[in-house]
Amino acid sequence: MFDFTVILYYAIPILLLALFGVALYRYLSARRQNKMVPGWFSDDEIKKRKITLILLTVLALIPAIIVLGFYGFLLMALAHM
Repeated sequence: MFDFTVILYYAIPILLLALFGVALYRYLSARRQNKMVPGWFSDDEIKKRKITLILLTVLALIPAIIVLGFYGFLLMALAHM
């Protein structure tokens, strides 16, 4: 009964949210480290981490919004039955 598509339906947004969390942690830790020890990370490295963070934010939000939208439609359909 449990279909592989159900796993993908939930696994892809969860995986993207986890990758977003890792990218956020890496960016914030690099900024914090640069405040403590200036020059620890180069400006190019900080910029690369920021671009990665922005990209993963967009990629994580799209499937999460879709899943939450389907969930909302399901709740609305149940409310009007």
